[in-house]
Amino acid sequence: MTTADRRRLRVIVFAGLVTFAVLLARLVQIQIVEHERYARGARSQQTRRVILEPERGRIYDRHLRPLAENVALSQVSVRPNEVRNASAARDFIRRAAGARGVRRFQKGRVKHRAYVRIATKLAPEKELALTTKQLPEGIHIDPVPGRVYPLDDLARPIVGIVGSEGHGLEGLEQAFERELQGTPGWATLYRDGRGTDYELPRSMVKLPDAGGSLVTTFDLDGQSIAVMKLREAVAQTGAKSGTAVFVDPRNGDVLAMATVDGPGASGAKHRNRVVADQYEPGSTFKILAGCAALEDHIMAPSDSLWVFEGKADMGGFTIHDSHEETGWFTMRRATSHSSNVCYAQIGTKVGAERLYRFARLFGFGQPTRIQLPGEAAGVIREPARWSNRSLATISIGHEVLVTPLQVVMAYAAVANGGTLYRPRIASALVNEDGDPIREYPEERLRRVISEETARTFRSFLRDAVTDGTASAAALAWCEVAGKTGTAQKTLEGSRGYGAGAYIASFVGMAPADNPTVVGLVVLDEPRGAYYGGEVAAPVFREILAAWAAQGRGPVRMPTTELVQGDVPPANGEIVPDVRLLAPDRARDLLGRYGYDVSISGEGTRVLAQEPIPGSQAGRGATISLLLASPETAGERVMPDLRGLSVREALARLRTLAIPVGRVRGSGAVIDQSPEPGRPVHRRSRAALTLAARGT
Repeated sequence: MTTADRRRLRVIVFAGLVTFAVLLARLVQIQIVEHERYARGARSQQTRRVILEPERGRIYDRHLRPLAENVALSQVSVRPNEVRNASAARDFIRRAAGARGVRRFQKGRVKHRAYVRIATKLAPEKELALTTKQLPEGIHIDPVPGRVYPLDDLARPIVGIVGSEGHGLEGLEQAFERELQGTPGWATLYRDGRGTDYELPRSMVKLPDAGGSLVTTFDLDGQSIAVMKLREAVAQTGAKSGTAVFVDPRNGDVLAMATVDGPGASGAKHRNRVVADQYEPGSTFKILAGCAALEDHIMAPSDSLWVFEGKADMGGFTIHDSHEETGWFTMRRATSHSSNVCYAQIGTKVGAERLYRFARLFGFGQPTRIQLPGEAAGVIREPARWSNRSLATISIGHEVLVTPLQVVMAYAAVANGGTLYRPRIASALVNEDGDPIREYPEERLRRVISEETARTFRSFLRDAVTDGTASAAALAWCEVAGKTGTAQKTLEGSRGYGAGAYIASFVGMAPADNPTVVGLVVLDEPRGAYYGGEVAAPVFREILAAWAAQGRGPVRMPTTELVQGDVPPANGEIVPDVRLLAPDRARDLLGRYGYDVSISGEGTRVLAQEPIPGSQAGRGATISLLLASPETAGERVMPDLRGLSVREALARLRTLAIPVGRVRGSGAVIDQSPEPGRPVHRRSRAALTLAARGT
């Protein structure tokens, strides 16, 4: 071996040793120094953590009837890179989502997107129609949670909605978002070399915690009736909008909140005007001067005030009554006949500081702190900012802004003997089994007047109905007390009042001697007649009468009235709630409303009905009733669905709030689980097997 060969050999050996050293160093770096980093990278490629969305809590009325319910819906999506037959995929997408869905698919292919959402929230019957054949490659139908509202627009301003991201956007859905949404879970999936995900036995899973369900203080019947009657009033009077709110004065529970917009309404659609709108109340605000004068013994009920031709000079300005009477008015008569002249004088006797103090005591000029978004505080200036005419005009309900909720809560204090409550809209949060998670107790704020003052002023309000401006609110079977209000509207964006623009209102309570309900009706700019006693008081009466006829209202109609029919039924507009009634009684009651009746099942009580209570149906419509025995009337029982079409079966199950877990086949129902007559537990889901008729 020559010297040159040895030199080359040494170079080769040295190069080999250097290469080996580099490889060894790299191996040590990978296997030891950076082992954990590469292990994490491998796990991230081989595993994937997915979020498990929790089931959103439901919303119930005070009788545990659903106001917001969950349903199992589906969404259609496509992964363009998995599509093998573009023509078949387009045909399917056209059936699922029409031309718009096809355009989404084509746009996704052009832009090489990995995932394109085609249609969301497919109803079960449409999903069944789409899945009768095998899905084209690349098309996926996945379950998604859906939210339905049995009262729909009747309660939209209160209940609110859930947005596409699953969060509450308005009303109770927004106010109780944290309580309703629940806690997400997660699951670890393993991915093979082809990119397919698997859930293996060693997969780690944390199940989601379902949201709590909210039990509200609202009454489904009262809410439905209030909206229906308010719609009639807005249509008949041509008002821009109508508002109604009813509360239980004994604890502050809000029973119904109705908002109806007419053609000329301003503000956002579905705006909850009960808490968000401010207006000059007019004569309903006389409660302050009246109660202040009685409470501080400034005036007695029999004290009299002189009125000449329905007007009075208050020192540089004149106050007018709507009636040009001359004579002595006792405080009682001044209230029942709503004399502005008398109450301007009463307010003057009370004084600015005292009147302002009572306004704050009764909750005006400050939020009620109801658990709903968007509440306005109202406006009442401090006495230092009042003009020389403010004391007189504020005493009769001008130069102040109030919300409907503030007015009804103030009158609730008079109704219950002098205690102001915080309005309550939720009584409890419960879990899936109905056990309470949290309770929302009633909240007494303060005593505003004595029981004696409250009793005396209630008697004034009773006289207003029996022999005053509110006679249109009277009921033959229940003594009503109340106060009318008519206020000229201020011009928007400027000072002064608009000609011919009025807000008509009536606030009432029943029974007059021991009220169990207080309600306010407000009509914004009615055309033609505009006095509160003419247009708002009759709406209060009709709501209370129709509500009492349902049998669950805050005031009960005597049996003799129900049998004799002295109070007319709801003219075929509202389907009454006949659940738990005997079949003969249910048939008789529905007959009085002008409905035909179809009865299925066996038993002595009505378990469910379709259409649902509170919905609209014309005279002559058929109401389907499902019977059950007394032992099972309080729980859900699986109806006999055999022979029904899938649409009829799903409608029947939806009425009973029974979720559907699986549907196989197409056509009519030939088999079902649970079997007919079996109880359906809270977490159970129905399974249906379908086949073409005649097979």
